[in-house]
Amino acid sequence: MKDLENMISRLLDEKLANVASPTIEVNKNLGGEGLHRPKETAGKLGISLVTLGKWTRQGIINSRKIGSRVYYTDGDINEALKNAFRG
Repeated sequence: MKDLENMISRLLDEKLANVASPTIEVNKNLGGEGLHRPKETAGKLGISLVTLGKWTRQGIINSRKIGSRVYYTDGDINEALKNAFRG
């Protein structure tokens, strides 16, 4: 039984290491900027999720995809705020 537990633990560690590594690499590539989910981003911008989706499709704000998830960086949010106030 102990051997089975050790084998399962080792396999889980290997799988989790494969999942964590790409996330660490993405953060390095983004210059350490924080990643924000759409709901949090919409809240920071004071807009709805529908509007955030439209802005993303229109190129008003950039997004990043990691797997099937969409994220926005601090820089993306700040740039969208700057552009919104330029008119």
